[in-house]
Amino acid sequence: MNSNNQTKEISKKSPTKPVVIIGAGVGGLSIATLLANDGHSVSVYEKSDRVGGRTASMEFKNHILDNGFHIMPFYKKSAIYEILKDVKIESRLKLAIVDKIAFYDDGFHTYPKGIGDILKMSLIPFKSRISLLKILLPMAFTSMEKAEQLDSVPLTKVTSKLDFHSKQFFDAVCMLAFADTPDHISLGEFARTIIRANPFKGGTSEFAYPDMGGYDRISEVMANYVKEKNSQVNLGHSIKKVLVKDRKVTGVELSTGEIVESDCVIISYPAYHAINQLFDNGIFDDDFITKTNRLNKTTSVVEVHFALSKKLDERQVVFPVGEHYVSKGIFFISNITPSVSPKGEHLIIVGTPVKPEETENPTRIKEIVSKMKQELSDIYPDFDDSLLWDRPMAWKLVEAVVKEPGLVWKNKMPHSVSHVDGLFFVGDSTVSYGIGTDSAAHSAVLAHPLIQKHLSSL
Repeated sequence: MNSNNQTKEISKKSPTKPVVIIGAGVGGLSIATLLANDGHSVSVYEKSDRVGGRTASMEFKNHILDNGFHIMPFYKKSAIYEILKDVKIESRLKLAIVDKIAFYDDGFHTYPKGIGDILKMSLIPFKSRISLLKILLPMAFTSMEKAEQLDSVPLTKVTSKLDFHSKQFFDAVCMLAFADTPDHISLGEFARTIIRANPFKGGTSEFAYPDMGGYDRISEVMANYVKEKNSQVNLGHSIKKVLVKDRKVTGVELSTGEIVESDCVIISYPAYHAINQLFDNGIFDDDFITKTNRLNKTTSVVEVHFALSKKLDERQVVFPVGEHYVSKGIFFISNITPSVSPKGEHLIIVGTPVKPEETENPTRIKEIVSKMKQELSDIYPDFDDSLLWDRPMAWKLVEAVVKEPGLVWKNKMPHSVSHVDGLFFVGDSTVSYGIGTDSAAHSAVLAHPLIQKHLSSL
């Protein structure tokens, strides 16, 4: 991002007050990594006792359980990987490629790794494959600029005209790419995903997961780099308020009452929560708050980790397709990397998107888990005998990426606002494209030059 000489020059001009970053998830640590690499003094504050944010993992009965299932999209073409490569620490993150993917519809069908594979896809009849190609090829070879023109168009405008089998394909792709269903997706957002997966335009359809186990390993790598650059990552520190005087940021107040002075504060958790929680009344006008609150369109899921005494499948990911399946994604984590499980045991996570209110309904969660078990037994006859334990989890906010028509890409929360000088927003709820955590990293890449410009003016 900058040459060594530029970095030294910026370092000389850096203000004595640190840049304060709220949140140590992928978004916050991505921008912290870029700014620390520039030579700026950075202080990251995270209310949890560990880094990772919504990707934080935990250990349970010697298995590493992820908070949701996260994968690095587009492998080494991802925004996260580009950041690590720019600061020359990509070798610290060992990645396992996720490419053994299949559909399931009364039998297994290979997931297409590229546009050409669609002609060989056994899930749908040949005539439907031709129809799909007619839709996907123009998307794959269009430009990002033209995809923007589709941001207000719902994906269902395309899928509603398709036959049942073709709709199944879109169901599975949307589940892999967005952890959601086509009726919640903008056509522009879907088109950008197809473009980024097109190898003829420098893209890739490969995905990756940390070989060491736990998606938060990515955040750990970035946090360690930030600390090596004589900056701070403060865990267990909650921010009570962002301090603003005369339309300029002056610092933050911690929950302990301590004041940290700063001319630059970066918020990395959803902007629609931050503006309602961290500021005095009157900082933002009502129209701005109303517009930002419209972006509160999150992905909610119920997921269940199952520990098994034997390997049921050689595949890494299986997508049951069709409305009759509650299970929308079966992820064999131990097939991706054995690091997540003790020897002789295997770990899978099964997920399905739900309405936000369902994540707080124990009866509904129990129904979903029961149906998942039945479906797994039907697909894998040895499932019941090999099951050691299961652990259901419900996430009201697993992604803050807005995917609905009219609320994606450049229509999301901007990185800076005219209301307050020195205040910036990054993360998956802000201007960016991509999938989940990669959207958060892409946001940091886009916000980086804006923040650099502000810091150089101090």
